[in-house]
Amino acid sequence: MKNEKVIEKFLERESAKTGLRTITNGIYQYSGRTLQTDGNKLINYSTIIAYFEDDTLYLNTKKYSVTTSKIQNTIRRLASDMGLSITEYMGE
Repeated sequence: MKNEKVIEKFLERESAKTGLRTITNGIYQYSGRTLQTDGNKLINYSTIIAYFEDDTLYLNTKKYSVTTSKIQNTIRRLASDMGLSITEYMGE
């Protein structure tokens, strides 16, 4: 699943993760799981990028990498499209 789809699932409060699915000896294996959500937190590698607390969406705005900045901007765009307001904070 691509990053944008995982972000959409997160904003819909569903679980999802990125990764490439391959089949080895009849067993599905996933690799490259860098962005994932349980529906309440959006985690890139081990860093919480965004999370819901009650009905409030919090976005970590700390700069980590170009990819993380793209993820943060995608969250802003999709949340706006869905009519969700964001509370931004500077992560650690």
